[in-house]
Amino acid sequence: MNKVTLGWGRHFNRIGHGSGALSEGDTMKGRSVRLAIVGLVATIGLVAAACAAPAAPTAKNWSVKATNITVNDAQDEIRTFGLCVAIPNCDDEPYLLQVAFQVTIGQANSAQTWVVKGDTLPSTGEGSSRALTGNQGAPVNFSVKPLDILDVFNTSNKLTVFGTYTWAAEEDTINSLTTGANGLAGTFKDILNSLLAAKSLPSDANGIVNLVLDALFNNIGSLFKVIASNIPCLGLCDDVLGGAVYVGIGAGGTLGSAINSVLAGVTVPQIAIPVVSVPPDVQGGGIFTMTGGKNFSQTFSGADGTHTYSFSTGQA
Repeated sequence: MNKVTLGWGRHFNRIGHGSGALSEGDTMKGRSVRLAIVGLVATIGLVAAACAAPAAPTAKNWSVKATNITVNDAQDEIRTFGLCVAIPNCDDEPYLLQVAFQVTIGQANSAQTWVVKGDTLPSTGEGSSRALTGNQGAPVNFSVKPLDILDVFNTSNKLTVFGTYTWAAEEDTINSLTTGANGLAGTFKDILNSLLAAKSLPSDANGIVNLVLDALFNNIGSLFKVIASNIPCLGLCDDVLGGAVYVGIGAGGTLGSAINSVLAGVTVPQIAIPVVSVPPDVQGGGIFTMTGGKNFSQTFSGADGTHTYSFSTGQA
């Protein structure tokens, strides 16, 4: 993970890039973002000084859910001379677990975490796809007030960070994963209270992005490696193929657009969690604001299987 300076002297994580060097395009882009935000905040600062503080924004219901799955490589498949010898068949029964989280920056002990388990899909053969409906997509709903530029000047307004640590699983005989997910959720809550709820909200887009990325990904040793609920059950436990992290920043309007510009090209890092299979390795994900809906595609590969999911975030 490399850090580069992007406007106002703050460090910004360009996750997923192999070199710390900025290209000419990155430099120009950084200057454009910086100048746009500096000019905007300076102008609005004058207006804000002469006007009463704006009313608190209205909360919106926002969701993170899966919409489609393709079984690229069946995890349950066992073949001899091309013939399926697995019992009862060589198809998979996929499902999702989502460890949901929500925390308000600058509001002590505001972190919340909970687990949503999606419905198990019917047997799905290798190469087959299914559209996900209802609880099959393991939908997680959040109530969040999206802040705009003027809202940040009112110290009573607080920015919310929310999202999911998503696990792609395949059903076998014993559902051991829910125990692990619930165990992780409790620890996740404590860490979020320490890393985000106890912090102050920066006044610019770069600072907000830097704070969120530092909290979630620069502290991965404490955040994603704290639970080791690997339950031995002789191959009968549900299999987890991998994990992904989807992070929402509760900003809309001009502030959300400025944050989107800073986030351009930023990816969730792959995080290998050694020794244990639960919690699963982070294989990707996405970061978004509340300026509009966004779609993601994620391939989970592990436990001798590969599943690709489509995810959507947006107003519920």
